[in-house]
Amino acid sequence: MLVAGGALTLAACGGSGRAMRIEHADQTGELLANLLITVLPTGRIVLVVNKAEIGQGVTTGYATLAAEELGVPLDRIDAQLAGSNDELRTNVNMQMTGSSTSTVEGYKLVRHAAAAAREMLIGAAAAQWSVRAADCTVSDGHVVHDGQRLAYGELTKLAARRDVPKTPTLKSVKDFTLIGKRGARVDARAKITGTAEFGIDGKVPNMVHAYIVHGPVFGSSPETVDAVAAKQHRGVIDVIVIPTGVAIVAEKYWQARAAAAEVKVTWSKGKVAGLDTTKMADAMRTYTSDGVAVADHGDADKAIGHADAKVGGVYEAPYLAQAPLEPQNAIVSVTGSHAEVWAPTQSPTITQAYVSDALGIAFEDVKVHVFLAGGGFGRRIIPDVIVEAAILSKRVKRPVKVIWTRESDMTQAQYRPVYAVHSEGAVKDGKVTGARIHCISQSIAISGKGFFGGALSQLPHALRTRILDGLLALFSTNSVGDIFATEGIANTPYAFPGFAVTASPVQNQLPVSFWRSVGNSVTGFAMESLVDELAVSAKADPFALRRSMLGPTSRQTRVLDALEKLSGWSTPPAKGIGRGVARHLAFETEVGEVAEVEIVDGRIRVKRVFCVVDCGIAVNPDIVRAQMEGGIIFGLSAALDQEITLKDGVVQQRNFDTFPSLRMHEAPEVIVEIIPSDESPSGVGEPAVPPIAAAVANAIFNLTGTRLRRMPLQRAYNERGGT
Repeated sequence: MLVAGGALTLAACGGSGRAMRIEHADQTGELLANLLITVLPTGRIVLVVNKAEIGQGVTTGYATLAAEELGVPLDRIDAQLAGSNDELRTNVNMQMTGSSTSTVEGYKLVRHAAAAAREMLIGAAAAQWSVRAADCTVSDGHVVHDGQRLAYGELTKLAARRDVPKTPTLKSVKDFTLIGKRGARVDARAKITGTAEFGIDGKVPNMVHAYIVHGPVFGSSPETVDAVAAKQHRGVIDVIVIPTGVAIVAEKYWQARAAAAEVKVTWSKGKVAGLDTTKMADAMRTYTSDGVAVADHGDADKAIGHADAKVGGVYEAPYLAQAPLEPQNAIVSVTGSHAEVWAPTQSPTITQAYVSDALGIAFEDVKVHVFLAGGGFGRRIIPDVIVEAAILSKRVKRPVKVIWTRESDMTQAQYRPVYAVHSEGAVKDGKVTGARIHCISQSIAISGKGFFGGALSQLPHALRTRILDGLLALFSTNSVGDIFATEGIANTPYAFPGFAVTASPVQNQLPVSFWRSVGNSVTGFAMESLVDELAVSAKADPFALRRSMLGPTSRQTRVLDALEKLSGWSTPPAKGIGRGVARHLAFETEVGEVAEVEIVDGRIRVKRVFCVVDCGIAVNPDIVRAQMEGGIIFGLSAALDQEITLKDGVVQQRNFDTFPSLRMHEAPEVIVEIIPSDESPSGVGEPAVPPIAAAVANAIFNLTGTRLRRMPLQRAYNERGGT
C-alpha cells in the first residue's frame, strides 16, 4: 500500500490532505501519518520503503529506524516496498537504490516520519487525558502518562485530526534501544520458509511467458527468422521479432523454451563485431597520451624526477558482469497508452523512462511495482528485460513475463568497464615524494544515457534529449575527467607531496554500467598496490608508511590501528603464509583489510581476512558485518578468477562454469570489527569490495616476491609461471 500525501517527509499535512487523512481514519481506523508511516487499528505499523531490497537489508534497517522512534518492537513493523511515486524520489531526483546511499538517506528521513507519527499519537492521548503532551512518553506501542496507557491502535482516529508536525524531536543517540544493537532481519522468516516473493516468482492474471533468443554478438539483431516449426509446439502463441532478439511467446515458460530450439535465425554483425578484448588490453597497456587532468597538486614530475627509487607499472582489470543469482526478469502489462510493470528493479524511475521511450507513451503512464531481488550489484538499474516484456505485451495484448537464461544474463550484460591504470610512485631518503597516475577506462558516463535520462525524467522529451547529448559529448570528448574512472584515486586521503591524476576514455559500443563499488573496485586495487610497492621500496612497514601519509587523528589511521591489532600484524605469519594489507575510502566509509594467503598446488588460496570498518553508527551491526563478509567474498571472486572477454564481438563466458564465483570450500574465514561511532551512518553495501584485491595481491608479493598487477590474479599468477 502506498500512502497518499504531499512532500516526502510530510504528507497530508493540512488543507485537503488533512481532510483526506480524517476521512480515511474514520472509514478504516488507519492513521496515514505521512507518506512513509501508517498506524493500523491493530497497533501494527506499515512502513513504506522507497528502496529496493536486493539482500542488503534495507527493509530491516528502515524498520529499525522507524521502530526506534515509535517505541515499538522491531517485529511490529510491516515493511512494504514502494512502487513508482514521484514523491518518493531521493537519489539524484530518482527512486533508485545504489551508491550505498539507502541508510545515509533514510537515517533522518525515516526517523523524522516515525517521530512525526509518534508526536501525533502522543498529542491525541494527551488531549484525551487533558494533560501536557510533554509529560507523556511512549512504550511498547502505547502512550503512557502517570499510570495511564493507550495503545496506538486506539488513538488513530484522534491522531488523524492533528496536524503533522514539521519538526518532530528525534531521539538522542544515547537513548537508542534498537539502533546500533543486534537485531533480527524482518525478511528472514519469509525467505527461509519460501514465502518471500521475488521477481522470478511473480504472477499476474492472464499472464503469458516469453523466452528470448539473443544473438551471438552483443547488439546483433535478427535478419531472417524461420519459426514455422516452433509455432507448432503446444502452448506457443506467437514468435515475435524484437530489436534485441526473437521472442517465443507461450502459455508456459517451458513451452516457450522448448519451442525456441526450433527457431532458426541469421543475425546481423551487431554493435561490437570484431571487438577483441586481448587486443584492446594490449593497446591500453601501451597507451601514452597524457589524458585530461583530474587532480594535480604539488609537482609530481619534479618529485618523481628527483627520486632515489621509482616503482609502479600498469594495473589492469577486465570487463565484469554483475551476475546476480536471480537472472533478469520482469512482468509487463500494456493496455492502450498505459503500462504496468512488476519487476525486481533498482530504479522505478529509470524503468519508467525506458518503458515510456520504448512504447512512445507518457512517463507518468508507466506504473512500477517492485519485487524483492535476488542480488543486484548495479545490474538491475538498467531495465532492458523490462523493455522487452513491454514491447511483447503491447503486441500480444496480454501481460508478458520474461525470464532471461543465465547465458543471456551473462552475454547481454551491462559490464563493469575495462581498466588500465598507469601508475608511478617515487621514494627519496626513505620517504614517499610523489605519484603520477593515468586512468584509462571505458566510461560509464558515456554509456549512461539511461541513468541520466532517469534523473532528468520530469523534463520534456526534447529538452531531456538535448541535455543528455550535451552531457555525453563532454565525457566522450574527454572535455571533463571521468569521475567514475578516477574515484578512489583522485580523492585519495593520502598526502603525496606531488600528485597528479589524469584520465582517458576508451570508446566502443559494448555497454558498461555500475558494478558493485563502481570505479573503486579497480582504483582501490591500483592505489593500494602502488602504496605497497612504495612501502617495499622505502623499506617501511606497510602500516607505518600508510600512517605517515595520513592524518594522525583521521578515520583512516583509526581503522589502521584497529586492523593492525585485530590481525596480529606484529606476530609473523606461519610458514607458507603471505600477508597483505589494504585500505580504501568509498561511499564515505573507511574499510581496512588484511588477507592471509597461501599457494596450494598452484592455486591462490585466501585463508583468512581481517576487516575493520568505520561506517558511522551501525544501524544494525549484524547487517553491517554481513555486508562486509559478502563484499569481501564478492570482491575475491572478481579478484581471483572472474573476467569477461570477447573475441570478434562474442562474449566467451556464458555461465558460472567459465565465470566462477568463490565456492563455500574456497571461502576464507572473515573476521570483522566495527569501529564504534556516534556519527551519522555511511554506506556499507559496497565499501568492502575495493581493498580485497590489493590485500591479496600484496600478500602474494609478501609470500612469493611476485607482484601481480593484473586481475584476475589467478590467471596472472599462472602466466607468470606460478612463481
